[in-house]
Amino acid sequence: MAPRRVHPRRASRIGALVATLVVFATACAGPREAARPAPTPAQATATTPAYFYQRAYEELSSRYIQPVDLSVLAAAGLSNLNKIDTRLAVKQSGTRIDIYEGETLAGGFDLPRRDDMQRWAAVTAQAVDAARGASSVLRDTPNDRVFRAFMDGSLSKLDAYTRYDDPDRARESRAVRDGFGGIGVTVGFENGETRVDIVSPETPAARAGLRVGDRLVAVDGRSLLGLAERDVIARLRGPVGTELRLDVRRPPSERTIEMRLLRGHIVPPTVTYRRDGDLAYVKVSGFNQRTTEALTDAIRRAKVDIKPAMRGMILDLRGNLGGLLDQAVGVSDLFLAGGTIVSTRGRHRASHQSMTAQPGDIGEDIPLVVLVNGQSASASEIVAAALQDNGRAIVVGTTSFGKGSVQTLVQMPNDGELVITWARFHAPSGYPLADLGVIPAYCTSGRGDSVAEALAAVRNGGLTDAATMGRWRAADHANMAGLKSLRDICPPDNASRDGEIAIATALLRDAAMFSRTLQSVQQAAQVR
Repeated sequence: MAPRRVHPRRASRIGALVATLVVFATACAGPREAARPAPTPAQATATTPAYFYQRAYEELSSRYIQPVDLSVLAAAGLSNLNKIDTRLAVKQSGTRIDIYEGETLAGGFDLPRRDDMQRWAAVTAQAVDAARGASSVLRDTPNDRVFRAFMDGSLSKLDAYTRYDDPDRARESRAVRDGFGGIGVTVGFENGETRVDIVSPETPAARAGLRVGDRLVAVDGRSLLGLAERDVIARLRGPVGTELRLDVRRPPSERTIEMRLLRGHIVPPTVTYRRDGDLAYVKVSGFNQRTTEALTDAIRRAKVDIKPAMRGMILDLRGNLGGLLDQAVGVSDLFLAGGTIVSTRGRHRASHQSMTAQPGDIGEDIPLVVLVNGQSASASEIVAAALQDNGRAIVVGTTSFGKGSVQTLVQMPNDGELVITWARFHAPSGYPLADLGVIPAYCTSGRGDSVAEALAAVRNGGLTDAATMGRWRAADHANMAGLKSLRDICPPDNASRDGEIAIATALLRDAAMFSRTLQSVQQAAQVR
């Protein structure tokens, strides 16, 4: 069966932070005073801890990229409660699990059938209740902290990217990828004062006249002096359309200015553009819901600024840890007239998808160099691999991070989020990105930051040869030592060197050299 073709504009959000499954439920009740029998399956409603555990078990069992053993997850989660009370211990023997407080048996439980999620949830809730009954420390601990300890322990048995975010962390994650109600400033702190470091354009802060360097004194008459960062941010944020009153001190004057602003929908900026003579330099720091739109605006601006003289664009993905898959697909499609962008494969049927580029986008005619390093991960690796494998761009830097996994989001009953690895990314040429990453055409590992040395490497060849590219694409991903050996050809490096920009600049300003190099990349892309 041919892979399903998905237009980037309609691509499911199934990437590093994607495919949110929303469960509407109230928060779980607070800690109980004493242990009590676990709820039966019928009692495991949205208001009980048993429902929290049931949702976790169901989603992990159906979506995780490999089959899970609930007895292993449950034992690891319960054992991790000793992070709250060190006297708690769990012992599992056969089909039974026992909870101890010191040397005292707090409770013993028979383990359910492998596929009975409701009973697993009930037994887990009962075991936690038994531990609460025996431990005054655990009894006084809020449910959300208990959930966090349990999930951290349970998920430690899975891959490094499957995680649980408690409600506070989940809210911050949602704000980064989807935006939030705010005024559009980035703040810093100095001597107890809140300082405006960045004012994003076309935001309530910009329209009100806030400036970099302003000191925020109070919000709605409540002083910000000495507050922690999270408390200041909480006061600045709020529902879109609500009003806030800011008291602002603008150095060097000691006079306080009062401003009234309406909060807007703020999506953190991820795209920065600057002109460098006849080149456009664009830095993409992450992939949230506005990244493709912002990059489109940057390309349009570059074409107006530089006009016909533009020789090309440097797309800097160094330090970009990733984000939304649909945005990685959209960014790739801006530069591709056709071809596969990425495919995903996992255990869950819905995880098998293939995304292809469509013609007619604004960046298809721009000569392109992409910069990556050891902190270019996930969505940024998709973009680099798509542009390299399709022979569209020259990649410069060091081997990327190698996070080739797809995570899906599940909103939990307490407003936390379960982030589950459910598929692997595959580059257009077919190789999995996981544990391998993208090898650049020009490797800068170990070359220091000498611009002269970097330029000499370009002029004297130094391209990753087709044979290496072929070995990269044919790698045995069951052989971790072999993958490491390949990555050692161009070891990952987290630095962002001036020499890498110098290489990109030299390539783009010498049309003949760029054409020869790109042709070599295209030929290497055909090697399997």
